[in-house]
Amino acid sequence: MKYIEHIKSVVLFLLVSLSLLLTFMAWSYQPNYKTMEDVQVEQVYIGNKKTAEQVIKPYRILFREDDVFTGSVSSTVIDSFMSMIPKMQAQDFTLINNNLSDVKINEMQRINDRMTLFFPTDVPLPAFSTILPFSDKDLPETTFNRIIVDWSRLATSSQLQFLFISTENRTSYRSYVTVFDETKLLRGFIKPALNFAEYVEVERPDALSLYTVSDGIELTQYTYYIDEISPNLFKNILFTDPNIVQRNIESVQYEKYDDGMSLMTVDTQSKIINYVYPAAESLSLIPASRLFEDSFDFLNEHGGITADYRFSAMNLQKHVTEYQLYLQGYPVYSNDTLTRITTTWGDDRIFRYRRPYYSLIMDIPGEKTVKELASGPEILEYIKHHTDYQLQDVKDIVVGYYLVQNQNVEWFTLVPSWFMITDAGWTHITPERLGGIEYGLE
Repeated sequence: MKYIEHIKSVVLFLLVSLSLLLTFMAWSYQPNYKTMEDVQVEQVYIGNKKTAEQVIKPYRILFREDDVFTGSVSSTVIDSFMSMIPKMQAQDFTLINNNLSDVKINEMQRINDRMTLFFPTDVPLPAFSTILPFSDKDLPETTFNRIIVDWSRLATSSQLQFLFISTENRTSYRSYVTVFDETKLLRGFIKPALNFAEYVEVERPDALSLYTVSDGIELTQYTYYIDEISPNLFKNILFTDPNIVQRNIESVQYEKYDDGMSLMTVDTQSKIINYVYPAAESLSLIPASRLFEDSFDFLNEHGGITADYRFSAMNLQKHVTEYQLYLQGYPVYSNDTLTRITTTWGDDRIFRYRRPYYSLIMDIPGEKTVKELASGPEILEYIKHHTDYQLQDVKDIVVGYYLVQNQNVEWFTLVPSWFMITDAGWTHITPERLGGIEYGLE
């Protein structure tokens, strides 16, 4: 028994010692953690990012001086003025009229020492404030589609008067804009405008006037090589997990990408991509400024504005924004393929995305020809007397390019043409044949 008690004491001592040792080891243990590198998700870009002033652009600048209208649609001229705007400062933004008549708008544009910037659609003012700095902290959620710029006091006060006009909402807001280099604006931009093409005002009873070049136009017809943006890049951009996306070739010119939640179809003949994520559909009200910001940010995140695409349309109820392709200052339209990028915003993400995936990369020198187009007044006379359209229904007539896909699908021809713009969209007025006036509508 004597030895048993000794043995118990030794065992108990060993157990207590082991317990103390294990406790010390647990307290003092420092695991050899390896630094885990952040998992980098590679961002996919199909083009360069754009600034707001590169997509929010007028399609025409009209000048009034010495009771004469001159104007330009040149990208060089428009970009020159738009590049000056961020260096200005606007203040005293004030509502002037919320019941503007067409007659009043016409009168405002006839005043000398003014220019009018025509935008394709109503532009949200908060979005424009990212281009033109405003001293006002709280700008209203309003829109405009014309800016009348009065430079009559520029030389003496270093200020312009900006009148923000919405022909849709019948509103007019005024802001005084300080110019920090008035000499550059006057000598480098306004004075040369006297030499621009002369425009005529076509007045209509109880309607907005139409403004168009008074003489015929010579414009170069181009044939371009095109490049394609791989649909696989769009798969990596648009789908949450590209690795689970299934690709199915439905026909010679139709492909489908599907992950069970969203769908992307590819028309390989017309070079069109259409993506939809049905779960994101939303009918909740979105302010115009936020809708523009959401669509613009979405496109910029992957460099989706791959050419001179300009903000051209917005449908607030359907959450749709559109960006129209331009070439050398002229809009491009087509029945063979898309020339617009369309986004439909959903519940905090893109719901639908429809766009072309071609790029015009290089014109073919041997395929250039000069086309002669009729004057604007001649086109209006033709519309008036030889079509079913009423002149009152015409929102504008513009010169642009009609894009035709050649049999060689890697070549696109851009034909100079007149287009009539109505609430229903655009109508192609085919150019007259040389040696006679022969028109047609498409």
